[in-house]
Amino acid sequence: MQIESTIALISINATLIVQLVSFLIFLFIINRIMFKPLDQVKGSRAARMEALQQEIAAAEQEVHRMMDALAAEELKAKDEALGRQKALEEEAKQETSRIFDAVKAEIDQMKARTNEQVKAQIADVRQHLPEESLKLARAIMEQTLERSLTNETI
Repeated sequence: MQIESTIALISINATLIVQLVSFLIFLFIINRIMFKPLDQVKGSRAARMEALQQEIAAAEQEVHRMMDALAAEELKAKDEALGRQKALEEEAKQETSRIFDAVKAEIDQMKARTNEQVKAQIADVRQHLPEESLKLARAIMEQTLERSLTNETI
């Protein structure tokens, strides 16, 4: 009888079982040392990122709320300033009207005083006018006649 030997790529014997057990032990150790801690770090980072995203969303909402409040305050301040401006304009119009009326009254008083002065001057001139006209007529006649006149000749 002849022994036939075949060379196989994989031979099932004790070394294969030892290698398989060694590989399983290696997988268990690497899982405990490397994969689980990495998975935990990955999970904690994901949780931290989620918390940060929630904080960012809350901060954005707070910013929007503050911007809305600021816009409302700005609108309120503009309305208040417009109201104050209108009140000041109305007050200025009233003050202008009051000053204008006072100046108009003063002008009327000045006109009345001036008219009285003019009337007084006219009355004074009218009172002295006959006397002055006689003097003037006498002077013209004396020059024309080239002689001195007496009061009785006029």
